[in-house]
Amino acid sequence: MRGDTLAERHERTMVRIDQITRAAYQVEVQWECEFDEEILSRNHELKTHPVVGHSPLNTRDALYGGRTEAMRLHL
Repeated sequence: MRGDTLAERHERTMVRIDQITRAAYQVEVQWECEFDEEILSRNHELKTHPVVGHSPLNTRDALYGGRTEAMRLHL
């Protein structure tokens, strides 16, 4: 998947969803931006899930410690 654009990834996703739908499965697409507080309020189990309660990963915390680098060598 290296070197592909976001548009190419989106197109592959749409093609895959179409394939699954044509195979007689029901597909429900939920974009991250639509997964908001309204949806969480309707489902108590999602609202109390441990992952939802945590704040997003702080990049500084991820790089803390010995022998960590946030760079990649491209030749």
